[in-house]
Amino acid sequence: MSSGRHESPGDEGWVRRVRQRFYQTYYRLKYLPFAGERPAHRQPQGRGFVGIQIDALAFEDMERALEAGHMPFLNRLIERHGWELRRFPAGLPSATPAAQAAIFHGVKGRIPAFRFYEKGDRRVIVGSQLASMQYIRDRLPDRGILTGGSSYVNLYDGGADQAVWTLSGRNRQPFLTSLGGSRILLLLLVNPVRVLRMLGAIVVEYLREEKDRFLSQIRGRSTYYWWYLPFLHIGTNVILRELQTLSVLLDVYLGVPRIYTTYNAYDEFAHHFGPSSRTAYKSLRALDRRIREIFKLMRRVPGRAYDVYILSDHGQTPSIPYRIRYGETLGDTINDAVEQGVMVMARRGEYAPPREAVEFLVGELEGMAATSSGAGRRLGSGLGRWLRRHYQVFPLVAEVVRPLQEHDLVVTYSSSLAHVYWTEPPEPLRFSDIRSQPDRRALYYFLVAHRGIGVVLTRMLDGVHAESDQGRALITSDAELETLSGNDPLQHFAPGRVERKAILHLLRLPNSGDMVLFGAYDHGQDLQICFDDQVGAHGALGGRQFWPFIMAAPGLVPPRYPITDPLDLHPLFARYPLLQHHAESGQQRRRPPAHRKR
Repeated sequence: MSSGRHESPGDEGWVRRVRQRFYQTYYRLKYLPFAGERPAHRQPQGRGFVGIQIDALAFEDMERALEAGHMPFLNRLIERHGWELRRFPAGLPSATPAAQAAIFHGVKGRIPAFRFYEKGDRRVIVGSQLASMQYIRDRLPDRGILTGGSSYVNLYDGGADQAVWTLSGRNRQPFLTSLGGSRILLLLLVNPVRVLRMLGAIVVEYLREEKDRFLSQIRGRSTYYWWYLPFLHIGTNVILRELQTLSVLLDVYLGVPRIYTTYNAYDEFAHHFGPSSRTAYKSLRALDRRIREIFKLMRRVPGRAYDVYILSDHGQTPSIPYRIRYGETLGDTINDAVEQGVMVMARRGEYAPPREAVEFLVGELEGMAATSSGAGRRLGSGLGRWLRRHYQVFPLVAEVVRPLQEHDLVVTYSSSLAHVYWTEPPEPLRFSDIRSQPDRRALYYFLVAHRGIGVVLTRMLDGVHAESDQGRALITSDAELETLSGNDPLQHFAPGRVERKAILHLLRLPNSGDMVLFGAYDHGQDLQICFDDQVGAHGALGGRQFWPFIMAAPGLVPPRYPITDPLDLHPLFARYPLLQHHAESGQQRRRPPAHRKR
């Protein structure tokens, strides 16, 4: 016989009410300095949403992280509460600027890469620079899914009333305001324990990264070291992560209707250690704890009900830097080809030079890059090439844009994607324009034959011409593939219709390169050439970079609702200001699916 006292359902209800009253009092006192903000957000009725973006986490890597136990809270949501995990195509470019423009504003805009060249303005746009992102934002709609809400650590404000650590907005903010201003200082003051934990985590993070970097180099990983990288990662993986989490917690308490934040730590570590590395996965464990804190506050504080969406914008594919494989940058390669050999083929006047001749020239130029600095090169440049080739040592400054003004060329790299522009004429060139001019034709076939380049894409008719050293094909205007000669050059890049539609979109942009290059992709080893100095790549096609994920409670994203591009995510968030809760079939493209009442 049990001697313990039997508790009735009434006792449990009493305990629950006491606990709830305690938390209400606790948070009311904790957030007392922000009490003036709460009434403004409590007046509107209806559900709100919280969007949590894990930058660059592929569906496949998400599954691996869950299985390995790196994200126990998210795994519990799936196994115990039936949350649904679904992959979707990232579109092209598979990069954050294009994805967030689609999700926030419902348009892809003229964004062909993370870095690209505007012929008309003669300007290079870089996705991490304030001026460049404002240039893009000014061409997007004013309103977005965050109108009346908050944007934290995003590229665009999405129409938010409050945009903090966000690179661009419809209204330019003073510098301190964009960093959170006095609000962030108050948040730190009301969270003294969190501040102490953050200081300790800074030390631990620095030591851990130095250890992981040392071990990865011993294991032969092609990582590289810049003195500031550990401090950059501390900023994103510790300080910024804590501040944005505190901001989201405060907004949930205040009842802000629409909240979207991006966690960037995984993206940084995946680029420098690999998308499936222990270092990258460990950053997910810390993020899992922060997401759990957000859910805990939602349970404890009565007020606005929220739907939570956890998603990524693209993935990453394991890669080897072009510099490591070939001892020089892609800009070096193109410059040397034009200066030292391509013109010989150009003078032959042939439509397509003999493949043996092109491959011979490629080999000759690679050999020159490996053994010397080339005619007219400075000694320092030659030494740098030799060190990169033989000892995998990187220069202090990575090359991401290469203007070749003497040849009217601009080359921009965005991880596994590169754009090659002829600055004249100002309009985009088509395949016929390239093949009709000997100099352009020669450079084109040189790049087609280069082993570091997987495929060269150009505009042709109303579709896209794709060519590699294996064959050439045409993607027609309805995304069908017609092999013109040899083997399908896109068999490992675009095996399906959704990938081919993404290529069509990319090449139809007027500010895409006259030639668009994908880094060579080894399907067997799941390894791609990256034109940046990175061991995790995205931006193009090849491997899992094209397949991110979205995770939500049952029914929030109905199975029949089609997601073939980030554009299709926009209606999921845009429906909230309309407060529509009636049933919808979700069968039409981009038709907002209904909420399931919970």
